[in-house]
Amino acid sequence: MTDYHAYEVPAKDVSQLPVMHPGRPIGRDDLLKDIFNHLQSRRAVLLYGDAGSGKTALAAALSAAFVQQPGGVLWLSSGTHPFSELLVRVGRGLDLEDVTQSEQPAARVGVVATGITDKKPFIVLDNVVDALAPKQFIDKCADNTPMLLLSETELEGPWESVHVDQLADLDAVVMFKQKAGIKDSDSTHDIDIYGITKLMQYQPLAIVLGARAMVAAKQIPADYLKNLKQVSEASGNVTDATIALSYRALNNALQGLLLMLGATFTGKGSVDFIATVSGVPEQSITQAMTILTQLYLVEKFERYSKPYYRLHPKVYAFAQAALTGRNQLDSLQKKVHDATLDYARIYSDDATLDYEMLAKEMDNFIAAALWSADKGNRDTANQLVGALTRADDFVQDAGYVYELLQLRNTASGSTTAFPAYTTDELDAIVEDEDDFYSYDDDSMDDDEEDGVFQAFEDEEYDDVIDEDEEVYEDVSLDDLSVEEGMSSEALTTDSLQSIDIEQLRQALAQARQQGNFAQQVQILKAIGKVQVGQGKETEAITTYNEILNTYEAQNDDEGILDSLNMLSALLNKTGNTQASVMHATRGIQLAEQLGDDVIGLQLQTYLGDARQDLGETESAIESFKKALEIARKTDDKQYEAISLYKLGYAYLDNGDTDDAIHTLTQARELFKGQDKREYEGRVLGGLASAYSELERWGEAIGYYQSALHIAREVGNKEDEQVTLSNLGQAQVEARKFPDALLSYRQALHLSYQLGNRDDIVSSTVDLVRLMLMSNRLLGISQLLLDEAKFLDPDDRDVMALQDEIDDERATADAAGVQQAPVGGTAREYAANAYAVLDE
Repeated sequence: MTDYHAYEVPAKDVSQLPVMHPGRPIGRDDLLKDIFNHLQSRRAVLLYGDAGSGKTALAAALSAAFVQQPGGVLWLSSGTHPFSELLVRVGRGLDLEDVTQSEQPAARVGVVATGITDKKPFIVLDNVVDALAPKQFIDKCADNTPMLLLSETELEGPWESVHVDQLADLDAVVMFKQKAGIKDSDSTHDIDIYGITKLMQYQPLAIVLGARAMVAAKQIPADYLKNLKQVSEASGNVTDATIALSYRALNNALQGLLLMLGATFTGKGSVDFIATVSGVPEQSITQAMTILTQLYLVEKFERYSKPYYRLHPKVYAFAQAALTGRNQLDSLQKKVHDATLDYARIYSDDATLDYEMLAKEMDNFIAAALWSADKGNRDTANQLVGALTRADDFVQDAGYVYELLQLRNTASGSTTAFPAYTTDELDAIVEDEDDFYSYDDDSMDDDEEDGVFQAFEDEEYDDVIDEDEEVYEDVSLDDLSVEEGMSSEALTTDSLQSIDIEQLRQALAQARQQGNFAQQVQILKAIGKVQVGQGKETEAITTYNEILNTYEAQNDDEGILDSLNMLSALLNKTGNTQASVMHATRGIQLAEQLGDDVIGLQLQTYLGDARQDLGETESAIESFKKALEIARKTDDKQYEAISLYKLGYAYLDNGDTDDAIHTLTQARELFKGQDKREYEGRVLGGLASAYSELERWGEAIGYYQSALHIAREVGNKEDEQVTLSNLGQAQVEARKFPDALLSYRQALHLSYQLGNRDDIVSSTVDLVRLMLMSNRLLGISQLLLDEAKFLDPDDRDVMALQDEIDDERATADAAGVQQAPVGGTAREYAANAYAVLDE
């Protein structure tokens, strides 16, 4: 669907903002000026205050000042937590396919940062409930971007905090009269209006609701004040009392529609969705919603040029409380649930497929799946996954990969029952099940820093050193088994590869027919292990979910804990980090209840890994600290080393360099004592990165060289390649340009050997940037760049370097500069440098 665009795209007109614009807020001029000054300084501002205090009105007024700018206003009303979801929503708004089509959006922070820098939107994050994700977003992606955050509570972070308080008394009176259509010159009812606004504690939401309800009920202020006093005394909350009076002024049809919207799982929906849920024609809904909007009970804006309606959180809470009091909430929510599935099926069908209709209700789909899962029904999530995956290429093209993974993680799935394996044979398959628990950390690469170079003599290129330079990159710890001596190879043995899963499924079906619970679990575990051994981790997740369900049905806490541990490991390995967090958190609580330190330690590690993958570094640090505490308590030296290693990298990612050095140094000593050379090298890489952060380039280079020696010793070409790149950058910063040239050439050679296109292009860019400091090397630079252009002609860095080469060549030709001879290929140029390491 080529003309599709995400509804999160930045607004370029006030009418496109996903909020009702109330005009210039009354009594807020000084506050607006103060906030605007902060924003003009490209700073983030947090507006905090009670629901209904007018934060959104202020944000709308400020957005009106930015909406005409080229970047427009990127306003996100939901999804500001966790960090990955925030990245995805921003990615859709800025059309960043690398982010929206990724299963690990947190690994694409650089793409988001570049997108924000290029497109320069004014950003509004509404309904912020947690500081962690917005803080990470600002630190990693938008540290020089004007931004508003709206929250009910004050949150600490890299922003200016501004409290949005109640109105001044006279301003409150002016607002009430304006919304009630009473002229300012008419002071007949001022005393009663003052009494109303004082009772409302001068809160803007209550004032506008009350003024409009009074008009709808055809009352004068004195009568309305009397009613408000009575209702507020009964309810104990004046805003709730105001909403109640507004609700009473509605006829039955309007009340029913308001309650129906209150029964939805998000309190919002498009006119199409509400029509499906309520069974009321769209035209009638539009007419009714116009009245509810005028009463400020419902907020109206547009998605894809059609009406979209949302209840204010206070009104939504009132509607749900009213339905609960009538014992109608559950029955209405079941109706909403069924209608949501119908809606998804309709617009994912080939004949009626509509990307926009699916996209604008994705929040309702996920909310319905979670509501059902809370009630023990996970089939809803499965049905929604089926509908969305049948909808042509909607998930990929519209950028809803992250949401589809959420739905899949919510679903438990089921295996197909299909006999033969003796008990002894099954025991042989599931023996040493701890083999499953292996690590697959994500990359912890530091962001590249642009070096500031000064020119150096061409002869320096000829004086490259012959030393055996050794490097390591600060990347992941791949498949370090929990159990000593175990590795990922233990899961892919020939014996597991040759086992026929279908026979196991037949045995499972027979065990079910016989009602043999113990054998069912044993066979399921065998199936799960075989699936992992054959590299079918996604299928194994489904199997272990079934094992978990089986243990839950038997109230077997130890079995539940084992299953949660296994699922956390598998979900981490497959990148399903949100689900891993959920299972690990639950498992940790159960491990504490059962006093199982071994599994508790493993789960704390999985939780830290998942948090780190989501970009929630501070939470990851806490998990790794707890894992370290348990490891030391149980005298588990292997896990102590692992925990220190992971904690050190988390500190490094969080900018806590001194803590990182202290922690990684301890990890290095333990790994040395355990003779784990590969992990010792990885720690050295982390220490090198830490000293690079401190700009202590000599020490950083020394650690990189030591790490390189280990990487070459253990034959890890991937580690060697990235470490050579990091070493080259450190050498540039230390102004050791000939050394840097050699390191970059060697890194390029390994990139060619490994065959990763992105690494080849990146290594070429690093090398050519350095070489352009000499106008005698333009021919060699062009040779290298031609190969990169062939691999990725649209790479921006490559195109920029080509322009620079063209400019420099014209200058060099005019000056008569003789170029260094060009011979051979780019690959040979890189390979010649790498041969130095073997001499």
